[in-house]
Amino acid sequence: MDAGSKRTPADHLDPPESGGPLPASPLPGRQSRPPLTGRVYYLVGGTLPPQYTPWVSHDLTGPRWRLRQASRPPLLMLPFAIVFALLPGRLEVRLTISIFLLAAAVGIGFATAGHFRNRRLVQHGFPPVFPPEEDEAIDGQG
Repeated sequence: MDAGSKRTPADHLDPPESGGPLPASPLPGRQSRPPLTGRVYYLVGGTLPPQYTPWVSHDLTGPRWRLRQASRPPLLMLPFAIVFALLPGRLEVRLTISIFLLAAAVGIGFATAGHFRNRRLVQHGFPPVFPPEEDEAIDGQG
C-alpha cells in the first residue's frame, strides 16, 4: 500500500442507497474471522493478513472495543496468576497475590486501551483515532 492511500476502518463498508454504511457481509457475525492461532497471535501483538481487515476494524472500532482491549492484559497475566496460586505457602497469601495481579492487569488494560488501539490501527494500515500528538497529550495528563 502506498503512502498516499490510507485506509479507514470503514473502508470495508458498502454505502447503501439510504446514505448510511452497511457491513460487507449480510450478518456481522459472518465476517472472516482468523483461526484460533491467528487470534492468539493478534492477542500478543501480531499483525494479521489483509483478508482479516474487516475483523480487525470491527475489533478496534466496533461496539465494546474498550472492553475487548482491556481484556487482553488479564488474559496475558492469567498464567502468572495461576503459577502464583500454585506456589507453596498460605492459601490467603497466594490467592491475594493472584487476585491483585489480575485486578492490576484489568486497571492497566482500561488505562492503556486507547493508546494500544491507536498502535494496532496504525499497525494494520488504518489512521489512528487520536492523532499522535493528541494521544501523547492525553497520556501526559493522566
